[in-house]
Amino acid sequence: MRVDDKFLRDLESKVLAYRAKDKDSDRRKTYDEVFDRDTLMTLYDLMTNEVIDNLDFPIATGKEGNVFRATTHDRGFRAVKIYRMSNATFNNIQKYIAGDERFRNLGKNRRRTIHTWAQKEYRNLERMRSADISVPEPIVCTKNIIVMEFIGTDGTPAPHLREVEVAEPEILYSKLYGSLKKMFKEASLVHSDFSEYNVLMKGSEPVIIDVGQAVLKTHPMAGEFLCRDLSNLARFFRKQGLDLDEKEMLREILEDA
Repeated sequence: MRVDDKFLRDLESKVLAYRAKDKDSDRRKTYDEVFDRDTLMTLYDLMTNEVIDNLDFPIATGKEGNVFRATTHDRGFRAVKIYRMSNATFNNIQKYIAGDERFRNLGKNRRRTIHTWAQKEYRNLERMRSADISVPEPIVCTKNIIVMEFIGTDGTPAPHLREVEVAEPEILYSKLYGSLKKMFKEASLVHSDFSEYNVLMKGSEPVIIDVGQAVLKTHPMAGEFLCRDLSNLARFFRKQGLDLDEKEMLREILEDA
């Protein structure tokens, strides 16, 4: 495919504009790490193949990558998650891939590992959606980029659970605990990084995000990760006034699993 150099220059200019507007030095460094030449070429392919039409603006910065809102050709919205290729990211994700029978013989190649990590999140999303768990719908995964359903209203991103006032904590707890239970029993997965930072609130409905580190329940550390997820869930809802027993929560999930 012949590359449109003007398109790439325009895309690079937009990235520089994002960077210039952000006063946080760590986030500015993140932009430099995220948008290497290969990533720009992948975005170019997604745009020329009409998966997205335009990369609008950043909506989240995570430990492993950034999420941007994108516009489609029919003026809809999608979320574009771009994993950065830095060594810090590579070192952090190794423990979640090692021991996952879906990704054997990966080796130590950094680029291949990050691409596999993106595929892992995409497949986890597919698996959770099949189990009727509320997560974003995955659309396309290529190299270090995942395009998925945009969670929000009228183009405005949904807030994280940590940012909202919980009106009915018992109901919300039941939904989230039910999702973690279904994740384990029906999708055979453990989220492994569950917290109020990884839940979006679309109105009163929670949507679980950031599932790249989710592991199969056969993973050697699955039990430890599950206990940590439940501890974070209980901690948050105790602050909302609920009386929760983590041992009972764990027993109920493991029962007949």
